[in-house]
Amino acid sequence: MIQSHPIEISKNFFLYRSPEKDFHRNIYLKTFVGSKRTVNMIFDPGTILDAGNMFNGFGKIIGNIDKINIIFLSHQDPDVSSNTSTLMKYAPRSILLTSVDTWRLTNMYGLPEKRFYPAEQFSSNTIRIKPTGHVIKVVPARYCHFRGSMMIYDLESKTLFSGDFLGGVNSRSDAGHIATDDSWEGISLFHQLYMPSSKAIQHTINLISSLDPLPEVIAPQHGDVITGELVYKFLGKLSNLKVGIDFIISESIEKEKAILAINKFLAFVHSNYTDEYTTLKMLIDNIKDFSKSVVLKNDKIRDLKVSSHVAFNQIYSIFDDSDLESGTFFKEIFLQNIYDVGLDFIPHDEDSDEFDEIEENINPTSMPSAP
Repeated sequence: MIQSHPIEISKNFFLYRSPEKDFHRNIYLKTFVGSKRTVNMIFDPGTILDAGNMFNGFGKIIGNIDKINIIFLSHQDPDVSSNTSTLMKYAPRSILLTSVDTWRLTNMYGLPEKRFYPAEQFSSNTIRIKPTGHVIKVVPARYCHFRGSMMIYDLESKTLFSGDFLGGVNSRSDAGHIATDDSWEGISLFHQLYMPSSKAIQHTINLISSLDPLPEVIAPQHGDVITGELVYKFLGKLSNLKVGIDFIISESIEKEKAILAINKFLAFVHSNYTDEYTTLKMLIDNIKDFSKSVVLKNDKIRDLKVSSHVAFNQIYSIFDDSDLESGTFFKEIFLQNIYDVGLDFIPHDEDSDEFDEIEENINPTSMPSAP
């Protein structure tokens, strides 16, 4: 069960996760502790739905929510920003740090302009928190997925607060907040749905690779906190993922074959296993609209919203996560239909470890240092 109170990720670093099971919000608190002063910074404070539990939880950690000093917005979406006005009222001495593009839209909440600090104004994108001596860096994430998207890199914890970048829908059957290999399915689905172009993603990856020291933790606004070798494994996978307009242009022929394969499979089950077909169709229908990768209408798949591989994995997962008695048999038939139309597919539970290959391309020792 997803917790409704803050979780301590590491020293002075806390996560509040909203209670939705499929697509939750992550709100982070970092306390910068100096010899005489403490500065409390909150990242993407979420919506009014989060205010009660989040304010109470973080308030217990820092003494009271009015002790928030810095509010950072990665971008302007309401799931990130719509709680900002309430928080600034409860924390009257807080300042708002975000991009000019984000401010242009969020100021419409009636936020006080005199407390707004443009993230672009700092020399070398570096901010020194004077009361404590800590240093954070502003890292642009242009068009990922908004023109003014920004990330914050905390040098003390080597944590990159990445906003929507490397965020994901929940693709794991187990509860938890630290990413596993199974988190990748949700990340790829989210990026193919919402990131506009592969070039924008690659540009952001290049900026991340130039950070010195390199991030050891990536804390996105949706999905799981990414740590250790998965930071570089997922960046490597993401650099090869077609998204947005690039995905739409490149996937048309493959999409037609994938839809044909899935529909042939559904027709086979419908003709031979009526009860199981009813259960299978219900399970596909029950996937939340946001994270559903297929468009099912009148017993047929009409469209895919993401790549064929992601769609195949989502349907394949149903056989594992449900009580279908013929699940193993259906897996074999499903795979055969995919191969029959000339497509390749390696299910997520049989996926080989690609880290060695990715490590050659994204290796901490080979990355350039920041200028």
